[in-house]
Amino acid sequence: METTPFVKKIIRTLRYDIVAYTKYGVSKDIVIYIEGDGRAWYTSSRPSSDPTPVPPLALALAIKDPAENVVYLARPCQFTGGIDARNCDTNVWTFARMSDEVIISMDEAISTAKQQSGAKNIHLVGYSGGGGIAILIAARRDDIASIRTIAGNINTQLWTDLHDITPLYDSISPENYAHKISHIPQVHYVGAEDKNIPSSIARSFGNRSKADSLRIITVPKCSHTKGWETAWSTLLQQYASTISID
Repeated sequence: METTPFVKKIIRTLRYDIVAYTKYGVSKDIVIYIEGDGRAWYTSSRPSSDPTPVPPLALALAIKDPAENVVYLARPCQFTGGIDARNCDTNVWTFARMSDEVIISMDEAISTAKQQSGAKNIHLVGYSGGGGIAILIAARRDDIASIRTIAGNINTQLWTDLHDITPLYDSISPENYAHKISHIPQVHYVGAEDKNIPSSIARSFGNRSKADSLRIITVPKCSHTKGWETAWSTLLQQYASTISID
């Protein structure tokens, strides 16, 4: 069967320009991959001037997804010039990486992708900080059919405490919305070798949610950035046996 190629687009939201790679077919479902935080900092005290991830892991995973409608969304200011992009400054990808403005823009981009594809049900997949974005977007919408996070930063308060770093004081905390999305089927994948986002992050979120439909799966041979591309095809097959995505 011939594979539909991805098409690069710029989705212009009210505040930011969001880079997207889209693959549209004929399906009522759309799977949307949300990129991680990228290169937020040069050093522990010096923010990056451009948060573009090298390489973009969520894009690599999206390309492996056999679903008919698949969309990859970069985060604000990624791939668009960093501090030179529209309405961008270093706070957007550091302390405000999950701010209301960021969530609103990502939500706008998702609505645009849904409209373009003609789909009705949205399946969110968020990598690293993109996992937190997925949680916060799901809390605002009524069309989210499932959520998957990969090494997801879904408890930002615990994460900053664990690493003894400055809290994300201009961001919304996804862990505070665990109860609001408890009705949505969720899988949170944790890398067995991940020192950045350890399993305690996902477990703490699960404890807050208390959802019967929430699963935490530890994936061997995966760190925060390594191993996921190799594991993803198998994880997709396993997931397909538990939920229907056309």
